[in-house]
Amino acid sequence: MRNLKLKYNQQYTQGIAQAKYLLINPNSGKSDDNRFVVTDDKLFLYKPGSTEPPKVLAEVPDIVAAEYLALENEICLATTVGEVLLVNPDSLLVNEGTFCDVGIECMSWSPDQEVVVFVTKHHNVVVMTCTYDPLAEHSLSDENAEAEGEFVNVGWGKKETQFHGSEGKQAAKQKLDDGTKVNVEELPQDIHVDWRADGAYFVVSYVSSAKGRTFKVFDKEGKLQYVAEKQPSLSPAVSWRPSGNWIAVPQRLPNKSCIALFEKNGLRHRELVLPFDLQNEPVESIKWSSDSEILCLKTQHKLYLYTIGNYHWYLKQVLEFSPENQINYLIWDNRIGEEKTLHLLFENGKYLVYKWHWSIDRFNRSGLVCVVDGKRLLLTDFSKAVIPPPMCSQELLLENEAFIAAICLQGVQEDLQLCIYDSKHNIHLFKAKVTAPTKFTKLGVLKSLESSDSLQPLQYANLQWFESFEDTYLLAYNTQDNVTALKFFSLDLTQNCLKAVSTVNIAGTIYTLAPSGREQPCELFYQLMDDCRLMQLVFDVDSNRETSRRLHAEFENLIEQLETFIRPLEAETFTIALTINQVLFINTQRSAQDVTSFCMAGNYLTFTKLASLHFLRLSDLCLVNERRLERGSKLITTVSQSARTVLQMPRGNLEAICPRVLSLELVGALLESQKYCLAFDMLRKQRINLNILCDHNMCDFVNRLDVFLQEIQNPNWLNLFLSDLQNEDFTKTMYSSNYKENSQTYPEDFKIANKILYLCKALCARMEQSSEKRYRLPILTAYVKMGELEKALELIWQDKRNDNNTDGSGTAAAEDALKYLLYLVDVNELYNVALGTYDFGLVLFVAQKSQKDPKEYLAFLNELKSYELNYRKFKIDEHLKRFAKALKHIANCGKEKFDEALAFIKIHEYYAQALRAYREDEDCYREICLAFADYLRGKGKFENASILYERGHNMQQALLSAKHVLDWQRVLMLAKKIDPESVATVANSLISPLQEQGKHLEAFELAKKYSNNFTSALECLFAGKLFLTAIYEINVNEDGDQKEELLQNLLIPKLLAYHEILSNNLTADQAEFIKHKARLLEVRIERSKQAQNLLDGNDQMDIDECDLLSDTTSLRSSRYTASSRGTGKTFRSSKNRRKHERKLLSFKPGNPFEDIAYISALYTQITKCFNQQQHIHDTCKALVLCNKENEATDLQQQLKVLLRLMQDSLDDIWIPEMLSVTAAQQFLQGPNFDYTQLQNEQRYAMLDPIKRFKPQLNIIDWEHEILQL
Repeated sequence: MRNLKLKYNQQYTQGIAQAKYLLINPNSGKSDDNRFVVTDDKLFLYKPGSTEPPKVLAEVPDIVAAEYLALENEICLATTVGEVLLVNPDSLLVNEGTFCDVGIECMSWSPDQEVVVFVTKHHNVVVMTCTYDPLAEHSLSDENAEAEGEFVNVGWGKKETQFHGSEGKQAAKQKLDDGTKVNVEELPQDIHVDWRADGAYFVVSYVSSAKGRTFKVFDKEGKLQYVAEKQPSLSPAVSWRPSGNWIAVPQRLPNKSCIALFEKNGLRHRELVLPFDLQNEPVESIKWSSDSEILCLKTQHKLYLYTIGNYHWYLKQVLEFSPENQINYLIWDNRIGEEKTLHLLFENGKYLVYKWHWSIDRFNRSGLVCVVDGKRLLLTDFSKAVIPPPMCSQELLLENEAFIAAICLQGVQEDLQLCIYDSKHNIHLFKAKVTAPTKFTKLGVLKSLESSDSLQPLQYANLQWFESFEDTYLLAYNTQDNVTALKFFSLDLTQNCLKAVSTVNIAGTIYTLAPSGREQPCELFYQLMDDCRLMQLVFDVDSNRETSRRLHAEFENLIEQLETFIRPLEAETFTIALTINQVLFINTQRSAQDVTSFCMAGNYLTFTKLASLHFLRLSDLCLVNERRLERGSKLITTVSQSARTVLQMPRGNLEAICPRVLSLELVGALLESQKYCLAFDMLRKQRINLNILCDHNMCDFVNRLDVFLQEIQNPNWLNLFLSDLQNEDFTKTMYSSNYKENSQTYPEDFKIANKILYLCKALCARMEQSSEKRYRLPILTAYVKMGELEKALELIWQDKRNDNNTDGSGTAAAEDALKYLLYLVDVNELYNVALGTYDFGLVLFVAQKSQKDPKEYLAFLNELKSYELNYRKFKIDEHLKRFAKALKHIANCGKEKFDEALAFIKIHEYYAQALRAYREDEDCYREICLAFADYLRGKGKFENASILYERGHNMQQALLSAKHVLDWQRVLMLAKKIDPESVATVANSLISPLQEQGKHLEAFELAKKYSNNFTSALECLFAGKLFLTAIYEINVNEDGDQKEELLQNLLIPKLLAYHEILSNNLTADQAEFIKHKARLLEVRIERSKQAQNLLDGNDQMDIDECDLLSDTTSLRSSRYTASSRGTGKTFRSSKNRRKHERKLLSFKPGNPFEDIAYISALYTQITKCFNQQQHIHDTCKALVLCNKENEATDLQQQLKVLLRLMQDSLDDIWIPEMLSVTAAQQFLQGPNFDYTQLQNEQRYAMLDPIKRFKPQLNIIDWEHEILQL
């Protein structure tokens, strides 16, 4: 589907007549553009575009062949007399390479220039190395030479292997005469040699005395491999396709002329039929482009360029030259990036350069793609059908003898204009409608006012439509002597002529050009071949005046494809540039790389990579979506009206897809214009979720529900839409690529979580207001979607009961509705819903239409009918597992069914609901309370059980339950209700349990009130270390000597004893802290030394840690232990895991986790000491009140010193490498793998996550100022 489009053409007058060869350094670039021209007796250095005349490098008579040797920077010249000379273009030294005493007919170097082939005057093929050491020699006249790879023909199907009857076996041995007599002396005696691109084989075309024109295939060592099969009327020219599959040779047959394509083994494979007769127009030379994509045929005055696709040969270009411009030599450029560049040398000294590139001539609005094939223009409308090439929808044929050279398309409102530029420099204008793009009407043929003889072939093949205000021009450009002339042609259909109305000259060769598409002002963008800047030119065509020229963007490479677009409501023109290194730019923004093709698609730019298709939104230049493709797929066109994208696979076949992004773009436009029917139809065809109908713009959809219902006449479509509804905004989830963030608006009372309910209610309200019967099924669907099956059944049952028609149409409609409902809902579920309405008529109606077995439900229904109404409802609800309703109905049955109700309550644990249901019946209520209390006591909830036992008048159980949870206030209250005299006994029985639970203050209150022993009550306070409370109680409750005795003999001794315990504990904590900290620092120093020794190579790695380097070790494991690798235990239970961790985190010297153990212990110790602040504060206060200031001061100072020591040691204990939790993940990625960091991460994983950080210290104002030192 591609056309060969001219990139640029350069014309130079180099002044070297009768040039025979053009040599180009394959490694040269822009800075070194020297060319070497060879005539019969001279070697010239020529610089295109330079004002300097060609320089003669050497004069050598009778030159028959020349080659530029890139490795040695030498030029090899072969002469007729047999000399092979090497010329250095820098030093101009001429050396002799070798000499052939019999003379040289032709010379050909291999592509890698490792081997050279000479054909002597005696028709011997001599193969030499690059140092001119002989490899092999073969005589072309030796007809009996055996080829190494000659094929074996067993003759199957031929006469030699058939039964010959009476003729006998001798008939099989007779040679058949094909009747072809060839006079070899009349044939051209030229010998041609050509190499395969990989340098493994070469072919020699010559005239054989037995076969006539034929060829032989040799390998690079000069050994004969194959001899071509005998074919009549072959021409001398021969060319081996660089890819290696075909050898092209012209052949004239009785009924046609063609290019015969031979395989390597010499067998004819296929052919290319020519549009001319080889007898009248012989092919003088055949050249393949270095990328094997273009086949160039040179005749006397023409060049034919062929390409192949889908096994069809397309004639893409025909270059016609006047007799004055005789081509002497042509060559395809073999430099990288210049594979489609053709160089031509003329007899009169002219030098032309043509560069082509692949381009697709398309019109996206209608899906039209045009393919050039000689005089035919193949038109395919992809909006109607996908027709694979070489077939097409319509053909457009030029009526004259000219061939199509270039085309360009332009859409003007609803019209489509087509311009064809032919090989005779005529312009053919056609016009069609955008809706029927293949039905063109010819407007006329415009001839250029310039003489055809003065124009070079394809001089104006770079055609572009250009609009200026209300006028339309054709823009073309060509380069001569490094100056590019931009010409604007007006189209005069009245005089059938093409007139140049304006010209702009630009220094340099334009490589890429694209009009902006803006009429006011007229602007275009271009890039020069030797300058990667993209320039913007603003020009006034009418006044032939350049308005401005400025830099638009600067790139590092040349642009292969350039297009422009203008955003709606914006004045800026954006450029889309694909550079030769496959980088896609929009203006100066680098949007993607490795891009193989791109195409505009409405508001999106689609582009392909090697195996993927991408979509870029033009409004904000964001990549929004991508999808996988077959490797090597390229874009052909996108049809915006049908959201179709056509791609061509590497093997030539076409595939059409409808990307969701483009489909949703088209659907959005239809929804904005309220064309819900068309949008719905497209969504169904493209299998796009129907939620987008409402999610596209929820406010508009809700406001246009009447329009939506009017547009969607098919009730099945409404059912489909309602069934697809989901509580989800698809513009933010599945199809977020087509919508910008926060662009959606919702009605005031709308929530996404209630989307189904909201829309179904709104649609139901409008459909129920209408009397149209087509809404009946959609209403049922809405009820089902809302989960209101009862309403759906009631609606159907109401229609059936209200049926007053004699023909029974209403009954039939109800039955159809029920069948539809059974399609939506499971039959058993619908049967249960009907049963839950307690209407047996409806139940039977549903059961009969559900194909249920009557044996399954009739007996059950008859049994239910025999029950009393409330009990019947209870049995139905119990059957349907609606236990809450069942409980209410059986409660309405009274005491007769209470036993069954109580059993029901116990089975289903509906105690709380039962209390509310039986609140009016005191006896039943009390029974339920007791049952509920038993249930709660069984679950260990004694507090609530005590309350319910009390309500059930079981006071003893209420007392025991309250006593079980030590609710001493409630216990005393209940004891008083049971027996007031037993209150003291019950109270004394609670003292010990309260003390065991640490509730010393509550125990003291009970002992003080009920034990009548104040001293024993104080012991409760002493046991809880509540010395301040004890001092208060003694001072309040005792006087005189009794108070002093209690203070001096009871409280102070216990206080001092406790002071000594606290002091000893703080001393021990301080000593232990200092010891653990010192050992921790020592262990870290030892580990640091071991790591350094390992890096220096003075020590071996710890065997216990070698597994860290194993390929199978998990780098993210949360546990790493040496002993765990030696055992098979998994330590899955929490008890075993804790035991295992305690074993690992031991203080035993040499333990690999000794430092981890110390960190864990220090964290626990610091936390414990800081939590003692308030307790030490209260104890010191009690000592001060007892006049023990010295002891209080010592205790306060001890804790103060310890806490300060711990605070100052935090940075020494928690070092930075512990604090980076994600450090290991950073080091475990990439090539810089840090094993030390990995080891630390594995070891620190033994710690609880909270212990990897410094403890959060809660420091309070605990010190007494009167105790400060």
